[in-house]
Parts: sequence; C-alpha cells; structure tokens
Amino acid sequence: MQIILRNVMEDYVILTLDRMLESMDCCKCEHCRLDIASYALNRLPSKYVATTQGELMTKLCSMDNQFEAMVMTEITKAATVVAQKPRH
Repeated sequence: MQIILRNVMEDYVILTLDRMLESMDCCKCEHCRLDIASYALNRLPSKYVATTQGELMTKLCSMDNQFEAMVMTEITKAATVVAQKPRH
C-alpha cells in the first residue's frame, strides 16, 4: 500500500462546503466554490496526516463537534466575502 501525505483539512472543508452550499445565499459555480474553500482554508489550521487512502475517510469522520463548528464558521465567513466580490 502506498502511504500518502494529505491535509485532511482540505478534504473536510470541501465535504462540509458541499453539504452547506445548498442553503447558502451565494453563487454556487465552481469558481466561487473554490474561492470559498480557499478563503476558509487560509484561515483554518492545517491537519496533515501520513496515511493510506482507505484510512483517510476514517480520519475525516473522526473530527469532533467543536472542530466542525470552527470549519462551518469559516466557510460561512468565506461565502459572505466571496458573495460580495465574486471573480466572475
């Protein structure tokens, strides 16, 4: 098995953003989606792990409620900023 180095925060932000996007009042195009993710990721701590591909989802699912709230807060802030000045 190949061991990879991953920032699980990136995966977690994308998963959470995709869940939240439906209820958000902002553009949902790929450009804005990635801008929101980038903005949030630049304000959240990195969470690098050395893992096999199969263990990655297990690590993502083990995040606690406080962690989830922090990610959701940053995504919400990011969506507000991007909605005010979309790049398209």
